[in-house]
Amino acid sequence: MAEGPSLDFIFHPKSIAIAGVSAKEGAGFGGGGFVASLQETGFRGPIYLIHPTAPAIRGLKCYRSLRDIPDDVDYVISSVPARHVPELLEDCIAKNVRVLHLFTAGFTETGDVERAKMEQAIVARARESGIRIIGPNCMGLYVPASRLAMMPGQPPEPGPVGMVSQSGMNAGEFVRYAIPRGVRCSKVISFGNGADLKAADFFEYLAEDPETEIIVSYLEGIQDGPRLARVIRETAAKKPLVILKGGRTDAGSRAATSHTASLAGSLLVFDALCKQAGAVRVESLEELTDLAVTFQFVRRLAGPNVVVIGGGGGASVLAADDLAAAGLVLPPLLPETQAALAKVTHEAGTSIRNPIDTTSVWEEEGFEASFRPVAEAPNVHAILYHTSFGAGPMARLGDPRGRMAKQAETLGRIQQATGKPIVVAIRPATNVEGFAQSLDFQELCWRAGLATYPSVARAGLALGHLLRWQRQRGALSVGH
Repeated sequence: MAEGPSLDFIFHPKSIAIAGVSAKEGAGFGGGGFVASLQETGFRGPIYLIHPTAPAIRGLKCYRSLRDIPDDVDYVISSVPARHVPELLEDCIAKNVRVLHLFTAGFTETGDVERAKMEQAIVARARESGIRIIGPNCMGLYVPASRLAMMPGQPPEPGPVGMVSQSGMNAGEFVRYAIPRGVRCSKVISFGNGADLKAADFFEYLAEDPETEIIVSYLEGIQDGPRLARVIRETAAKKPLVILKGGRTDAGSRAATSHTASLAGSLLVFDALCKQAGAVRVESLEELTDLAVTFQFVRRLAGPNVVVIGGGGGASVLAADDLAAAGLVLPPLLPETQAALAKVTHEAGTSIRNPIDTTSVWEEEGFEASFRPVAEAPNVHAILYHTSFGAGPMARLGDPRGRMAKQAETLGRIQQATGKPIVVAIRPATNVEGFAQSLDFQELCWRAGLATYPSVARAGLALGHLLRWQRQRGALSVGH
């Protein structure tokens, strides 16, 4: 993996120029969107704008061409029409630019032979001049440590999760879904057509990147299949690797071809590759996000035994079904565990078996007493707490914010003391107040170090993936 570290310069530009910025406010993604995103996240270096007539946009001076910029530029974002890219590339060569990010679309993905030839010629000219290209047809980079953002609302706090995505929209959606659940990113890469730098290049880089501990990916096509297969195996041997494969159906394959000029390839072959490599393949962007949460917060399960705790018998029964379907085990509670729970659990309408259905979780004193004996039990590997907001007893209790904060602090403290993962499933709210409280509790939980999920079923599926990944990793290491 010699190429990995050599790409580090891509993620740490000292200055950025943006070509094709609209002088109109709110002109969509394009150049103006990149300006707004970089300003919002606080990019530390100079941002130069290229516009043929405007003197300034968003408070930044404009230059008629890249060559007119008096200072060095090492990273250029192109939002100009495709026909102007060759000219922009020559300007980049003259300015000793190192990276050209082509947000510009209209190349191979159009299916037009001449457009495909133009893309190939651009890549060949850039390579002979030592310039690396991200794209075309992509959103580029979100790198919190470098204060690079591809879309508004992407926070500057870095974290351990790296993403490689062929789709800019899916890269942005992943960040949007993951951030409120505590996931923080090292690098998020949208590479589009991958005319120059491809998925394999970025996998190689992230596998060696000390700031990245977990890698997730959205792939549509298979570019240079043998190399990609080798790199997936090498990457998955070093770090958790989770892949969402687009183009799983005939309809999806056709969409992938028109989106990023990708040949989707056989799902059966890709499945076999992931299993052989020890990578996790998921079916949706939501599942990809859940796995990022799981690898960041749960990290490891000592075994399959899960105890479910919550109020409401029907919800607990369905939770048991969901976890069992995911390959997890709901063990009977030991006599001493049941005896400890009996001291704090009301008899009527409750259960101190597994699942534990108890109204004690709604009481300040009974809450910790309902969790600690379970977490300390030797036959328990993890606990799932399910709750909801906006209706039922929790809605009628006073000081909801204080109660939520106390619960999150207690669960985090028990998890840390016992080393047993405690995951929280927050069942969907049905009113505005409930939604707001759910989001508040979600943040309190992840800040306490707890994995959160929007449903019990999704929590179970994610934990099942983690357990199978661990078993597979053990089998692979034995095989090596």
